[in-house]
Amino acid sequence: MEQLDGMTLSSPSGDAQLALFAPYCGGLRREQALRRALERLPLGQFEGARARSDAQPHRYVLSWSAANAPLQACRCELRFQDRADQRYPFECPAHQLLDWLMQADEGGRQDLPDSFWQWLLLEQIADSGSP
Repeated sequence: MEQLDGMTLSSPSGDAQLALFAPYCGGLRREQALRRALERLPLGQFEGARARSDAQPHRYVLSWSAANAPLQACRCELRFQDRADQRYPFECPAHQLLDWLMQADEGGRQDLPDSFWQWLLLEQIADSGSP
């Protein structure tokens, strides 16, 4: 909590955050998924497994910095458990991270959606020149 002229400010309540993020994350039609993702946001971490057709899945951890507003940049880092020495740092708006987390919860799977992996490969890794 922060002190400002004798007032105590806390992070936005769940309903306030829902109102802030809903216009960026599908509105009320996706409210339950958004609520679950907002609960996960302060945890700063998602553990998942990316399925592969010919081998064991890639286990990974996505971590991020805290964010309280949809357009606030989140500093993120993706690490694969079998390649702990390789880290993929990137930034994205908080609403984009929430959208990926919302999709990861759909259908009970424990993986980020294809749109995340496409964005990471095409927008981030290709632009940085990393392998």
